[in-house]
Amino acid sequence: MKNILGCLLAVTAGVALASDATLDSWHAFYARYTIFSGPTLADSEAPTQTDRKLAILVEGQTAKNIFDSIGPDAAPVCSQEKGDRERAKEGVQCTYTAGGKNKGFNCWIGINLRTGKSIATVSC
Repeated sequence: MKNILGCLLAVTAGVALASDATLDSWHAFYARYTIFSGPTLADSEAPTQTDRKLAILVEGQTAKNIFDSIGPDAAPVCSQEKGDRERAKEGVQCTYTAGGKNKGFNCWIGINLRTGKSIATVSC
């Protein structure tokens, strides 16, 4: 009985330490979101009972971290401006704008709330 109790305490302590280490790798960030229906944000309407999608917009350093994680660059579709870049994996779409007032990184993350599946939410 003492051996079982000792093992349980050791396992519990190990899980607690692993949880703390895992949380240390999490980062807080600012994001904006919308819930909509329709094929993409450009064609969006108010969400319905049968069609509800979530689009999350992440900008700045957080978007750069995501952008860097999903490479390589895709062939440009949305912008032909020199230096602009695009990357996408399923429902994660990221862009880098090299100049102008919108300079920087942006990522859109899409989830179909009815199915839980990752979806593309922006066309450009």
